[in-house]
Amino acid sequence: MRQKVCCCIFVPILLTLIGCSPAENISSTPAIICSILTLESRSGMNPGEAESVTDMFASALQNTGRFTVVERNKLSDLLQEKGFQSAQSGEDDTEAGKIISVKKMFSGSVGMLGKKYVLSIKMIDISTSRIEYARTWTYDDDLEAIGEKFLPNVVGEFINNIGNPSEK
Repeated sequence: MRQKVCCCIFVPILLTLIGCSPAENISSTPAIICSILTLESRSGMNPGEAESVTDMFASALQNTGRFTVVERNKLSDLLQEKGFQSAQSGEDDTEAGKIISVKKMFSGSVGMLGKKYVLSIKMIDISTSRIEYARTWTYDDDLEAIGEKFLPNVVGEFINNIGNPSEK
């Protein structure tokens, strides 16, 4: 009889504690809706490679669970639907982003300097159009491995700097 009473008391307490774990709270944080402009290709990098790095960056953002990435094509479709001119400037993209509730936009470039890849990315707050965080990284491994070895660390920096405007 005493075992039944202990189980009736301790099992619900244990289940309550498991349900309130810190991991549960992290996953309930709403994802930030964002968009990524295709990274510009710089010296030593062709446009196709820049697009591939952009796709890997988008995947790294999405895989954190902290971001929901809106496809750039969706922004272009929205611009046409709303009657905006098809411009390459970020202004129309920013306006379209506001319409579909995008909170952050990423832009930048990727290229080579000597034997190193150079990646520059800015995180822009759509509501203020201000650059919230900007940084340039160098990478000296194979480009094929950049998505697995390097971009998750880059994304981690952006996550750590959400809401902390850059002083640069």
